[in-house]
Amino acid sequence: MDTLNHLKEKFSITDIVGIIAGSLIVAVGIQGVLVPAHLLTGGVSGVAMILQYVFGVDIWLWLLVFNIPIFIAGYRFVSSRFVIYSLLGTGFLTLFLALLKPLNFGIDDALLSALAGGVITGIGTGIVLHCKASTGGTDIIAVIVRRYWGYNFGQTFMVINLSIISLFLFISSLELALYSAISIFVSSRMVDIVVAGPHVGRTAFIISHQSEEISRAIINILHRGCTSLSGQGAYSGETRQIIMVTLGKTQIPRLKEIVFEIDRQAFIIINETIEVYGKGFISGINDF
Repeated sequence: MDTLNHLKEKFSITDIVGIIAGSLIVAVGIQGVLVPAHLLTGGVSGVAMILQYVFGVDIWLWLLVFNIPIFIAGYRFVSSRFVIYSLLGTGFLTLFLALLKPLNFGIDDALLSALAGGVITGIGTGIVLHCKASTGGTDIIAVIVRRYWGYNFGQTFMVINLSIISLFLFISSLELALYSAISIFVSSRMVDIVVAGPHVGRTAFIISHQSEEISRAIINILHRGCTSLSGQGAYSGETRQIIMVTLGKTQIPRLKEIVFEIDRQAFIIINETIEVYGKGFISGINDF
């Protein structure tokens, strides 16, 4: 029973404030920067913007129509807290879009509008997602994809948004479509940066004849745990131990220095790790 109680979804005032703030930032980016420049943001909001450009019906009305089936999917595949939070996010985004319709930052340069709009909407969307919610639309789809297939938010957004850009080409110029693509790319990158926050790390795989000595050095000098994996060369058939270690990006230069001091012939593979949970990194998190 204690375990079940621990697993219950918790609602937080901090999350709710973050959802409201993030929704406001997204609305500012859309109405103040992107709409005056006739550019797009991503996801369902982007589709709603296209329909506004074509039919003259406000964005917030299209958002209400399109989000109904998506919210049903969110309730089915994610969690009740996520749906409730996302209803707040969508509701406040819709409200802010209606209130901020006259907003215009007066940026005349299309490239600057694309960059500024991408940064602003990306930060806002990232804040909302970080608070375990969404502003509706493809945010919910991205959460479902991450949960069941492991792709990060930015990757999912880019695939969906490329389709939206292709649709935009039918009603706009190639130039505006390309600027919109820049805006969406910048926005997707900002989402990943905000969601991951300072927890982006690096995972290194080290292949060496001196694996035991390297492992001890990593533990004693870098104070990071590591895992020894058994590997076999496809050509030589030789069996070696592969060291896997996850650490902060600022520790990478010292790691390489340590490894090559011990074995100049060592082979190192270093990958970016978007999120790391566990001792020495994030101690815990309430997922969606």
